[in-house]
Amino acid sequence: MKTCKDNQTLGNVSIDPLNNRIRRSPFWECSVKAGRKSYHLYNRMLLANTDENDYFHLKSGVQLWDTGAERQVEIKGPDAHRLVQSSTPRDLSEMGDDQCFLIPTVDQNGYMTNDPVLTKVAQNHYWLSVSDADLILFYKGVAAAKKMNVSIEEPQVSPLGIQGAKADELAVKVWGEQVLDIKFFRYKRVDVFGKPMILARSGFSSQGGYELYFEGTSRAEEIWEKLMNAGKDMDIKAGCPTQFDRIESGLLAYRIDITSDMTPFEAGLGRWCQMEKDFGCLAWSSLREKCNPSRQIRPIEILSDPLPRMQGPWTLRNCKGINVGRISSSCRALGYNCNAGIGLVDSDHWNPGTDLIVETQNGSRQAIVKSKFWARK
Repeated sequence: MKTCKDNQTLGNVSIDPLNNRIRRSPFWECSVKAGRKSYHLYNRMLLANTDENDYFHLKSGVQLWDTGAERQVEIKGPDAHRLVQSSTPRDLSEMGDDQCFLIPTVDQNGYMTNDPVLTKVAQNHYWLSVSDADLILFYKGVAAAKKMNVSIEEPQVSPLGIQGAKADELAVKVWGEQVLDIKFFRYKRVDVFGKPMILARSGFSSQGGYELYFEGTSRAEEIWEKLMNAGKDMDIKAGCPTQFDRIESGLLAYRIDITSDMTPFEAGLGRWCQMEKDFGCLAWSSLREKCNPSRQIRPIEILSDPLPRMQGPWTLRNCKGINVGRISSSCRALGYNCNAGIGLVDSDHWNPGTDLIVETQNGSRQAIVKSKFWARK
């Protein structure tokens, strides 16, 4: 990587530091110094790319992830609960004070707008850790139309991932054994240089770990270095979510696998949709009519040699050549010695064992629908 006063070059990408459309998290420079060299844009921020080495290291060591590109939407005020509930069919009424929820968010017609992690910071105070989309505009529009008493902002909160096989070991070394009491999608507040911050047991990997919701920018480099130094004997490295791990695990990406033409039921998120009662979701009536999808996300094994890199969705066809779906993500499943794909498949072709044909840019491939994603137990 070449760095100079007026510009920075990361791989083949030149970044103009005067262009504020390209934002950096407070951990970005730490990540670069730790060896990350390739980046892409996510929420108008820089998020590191990963490779096969990251995948294998995640299974044996521990990684720090600069995931500050997972921007937060902060909603607080007397109508905060009502506003958030209006966006999702998941019942939020029993959400604990230390809890995080994965929620499908939808428009008024029941189509996906995002799949954020919702954190209840306090009574009538929420953070939504959003995928690559401007979900904040939806909330501002609904709040204005309904004359709700809330404030809606993008706070200066940057998630820092602690992921991998030794994530528990590292977190215990820094914050003590209290972290082992944190249940999945729950959190505790831990001390970060005298300030309590949320440490949640969550993260976008099958290995598990934690996300520290770092507030502000001051002393970001210090907490990064503190964690790095504490993990020296654990083979710690800077990383980021890997395509290989997420596809093997069936972790869906918004705008890639989940698109705005899909309902939560098509995205396989029906278990988070409480349709027996209207809790206040604007799309509840529309979703009631869409509970039985005619297509749905399925794991697809694509046969033969390693796949070409995707340059867009691949069409799925049946043996008669009829279009029956699409592949949105694919990779070589490194832990399973096969080609893995995430597909949206029509209902008459989604049963496990169904033979299909995938049209890649390098020609047709045989494929088969699987019963579950590879890394799921």
